[in-house]
Order: sequence, then structure tokens, then C-alpha cells
Amino acid sequence: MNDHGVAHGFTSVDTQPRPSDWVHVSRGLPHAAVADGHRLPFGACQFDGAWADRVLQHVADPVRVLDELLRVVRPGCRVALADPDYDTQVLDIDDQELARKVLRFRAEVALRNGSLAHRHAGLLAVRGLHDITVEARTLVVRDPSAADNVMGLRTWAHTAAARGCLDPIEADRFVAQFNDAVRTGRFTYAVTFFLTVGTLPKSLMASG
Repeated sequence: MNDHGVAHGFTSVDTQPRPSDWVHVSRGLPHAAVADGHRLPFGACQFDGAWADRVLQHVADPVRVLDELLRVVRPGCRVALADPDYDTQVLDIDDQELARKVLRFRAEVALRNGSLAHRHAGLLAVRGLHDITVEARTLVVRDPSAADNVMGLRTWAHTAAARGCLDPIEADRFVAQFNDAVRTGRFTYAVTFFLTVGTLPKSLMASG
């Protein structure tokens, strides 16, 4: 989670230290915190804006994390949320029903909130934010190595089988069809990301 503001720099927040934190320090931006997004270690109205990049899909309570994010941002400032919405996934293999089973596992089981992104605007609206904009961008992957190295897509079926969500025979068939799609040059996977931005009311009174 990246909380923008803090004078003329920014503060990055994550649940564990990352190499990029050292980059921030080396560039004279020594603001990095290891913290739980459900309980941010900052006072109210401390930041001039905030950006949560692929955060809400993973957390136990996305509403609480969002409320914490809004709490630490000053009234009248902007908040941005970015996540993929795994309800928008498509994959070209022969057995489309099997593809949907595996993609549904990713959206509903493998991720805590895999299909929340299209609801971000509503979450901001009911909290009084205005000037809300939503930009949808579809990631289309034709390079199977990118799908393997970044997303591990080829492994999703066997992960589903290991968790009792898919028959192992179906998992084997998924991988075989995945490999066939790669071999024949037809491999295509896509998922849509939503970038949602809103402005806190100037009269907003932070709670907590």
C-alpha cells in the first residue's frame, strides 16, 4: 500500500520489508513502514493522498482497510484504488467449462477478494467521496512464459485440486489443454484491472 503525501515525498506501507524500500531511502525518500493495513500506524488526516495498488484483493477485511486509508488522508484530497477483477478473466483452451472452473477458483477461493475491484467506486461513494472516476484496462497475455512467471496460471488447476476444489483428472486435462494452446499459438488469457479514484469531502471529519 503506497500512501502518497508526507511533505514532498511519499510513504510506502507493506506487511513486510521489500527491496524497493531501500531504493526509496537511497533516493532520499526514507519513508517506509511495515504495518498492517487494517491498523495503519498514522494519525488522522496525515497524508495529502493515497494509493492502494493491488491491496484490497488480498486483505482479510477490505472495508476496514479502506476506512483506515480514508482516515489518514486529509479532507479534500484524492484516494486511488487499483486491482484486477478476476470475474473478468477469460482463457482460450478447448474446454471452456473447465477453464471457467479454474478461473472461478482463482477469483473466489485462491484470492480473498478476487472480484471486488468493480465495486470500488461504490465503496468510495457510500463513504461520501465525490469526483469518482473509474478506468478499466484489460491485460491481455499471449506470452505463456509471462503467465507462468508472473501469475503461475498453469499451476492454478493443480492448486485447486490440492484444495479439493477440482478433480485431479480435470487438473491434468487443464494442463494438457493449456500446453496445447501454447503449442498451437492460440494461447490467450485476459483480465481487466480497475483504477478507481475519488476525492474526500473537505468537510469530512475523520474517525478514530
